[in-house]
Amino acid sequence: MLSPLPLSFVTIVETGSITRAAERLSIAKSAVSQNLKRLEEELGVQLARRTTRRLTLTPAGERYYDRCRDILALSKQAAMEMETFGADPSGPMTITAPHALVAPLVAPAMASLTRQYPDLRPTLIADDKRLDLVADQIDLSVSVGKLGDSTLRARRIGELRDVLCAAPSLLANAPLRCNPAFTGWLQSLPYIAHKREPVVIEHKIPAHASSKEVRLSFDPVLRGNTIEAIAALTREGLGISLLPDISVSDDLALGRLVCLCDEILPDPTPVYAVHPYDTIAPKSVAAAIEALRSAFATVKREIIDGPGRTGPE
Repeated sequence: MLSPLPLSFVTIVETGSITRAAERLSIAKSAVSQNLKRLEEELGVQLARRTTRRLTLTPAGERYYDRCRDILALSKQAAMEMETFGADPSGPMTITAPHALVAPLVAPAMASLTRQYPDLRPTLIADDKRLDLVADQIDLSVSVGKLGDSTLRARRIGELRDVLCAAPSLLANAPLRCNPAFTGWLQSLPYIAHKREPVVIEHKIPAHASSKEVRLSFDPVLRGNTIEAIAALTREGLGISLLPDISVSDDLALGRLVCLCDEILPDPTPVYAVHPYDTIAPKSVAAAIEALRSAFATVKREIIDGPGRTGPE
């Protein structure tokens, strides 16, 4: 662990100011400033340039911060490894997950985890990008889709299936699914896409009373950069969209959205719990993975058993 002088310096860098560093460390602002001054005197180099408005690191300060951060990471890893020998999961743990999985999956899992292990102190980072677990000091990541080659350890905790959704208000003039006109009606609806999807969206569904497939092509009228944004636009009746079932389970159950066509579903997308520990994962990480698996299974059962799965029959 870092001594008080380097710890003050690292906290200044991470918080961006001496004032905020003092608040985080629960010591006087003057003490933090004095610690930085003493550290620079001991090292014989200037680590930061200070003005009334900002603090910037010198090249020496940047190098020293990188080394101190490495020490903190090693200290945290050592503590986590020792925790595997303890009786119960405890201490800090950082989890990252896509925004769309926080409410239906990660939050229930964390609630279960902290109720069972009250000494556990999880931190959640919601981010749709796959973060660098080592560089960002993350203990566990919930990752959707195929994983690249890496030294990270991964365990499959579930899978997502996409659901073609619409608000009930769009179904006023919908033909029955058994009606050949259903496909044409579906094709005529406005489509909401993710900003990463192509200019033209294509889906395939089985033709009515036939083993053949019908290709549907949509030119999106709206786009969003998150699943939550797309779901919100869909609930407002602005168009139809293809959304992960776990993200819209509550909407389907409460009737805010309706599943238009089960048959449009592509292959399921795997979801993994990924951690950076080479051998034995800390007990907190192992417990978190089991909590995520359990939460996934629960929400999947609710999706299967709940109402709102199908549109006009």
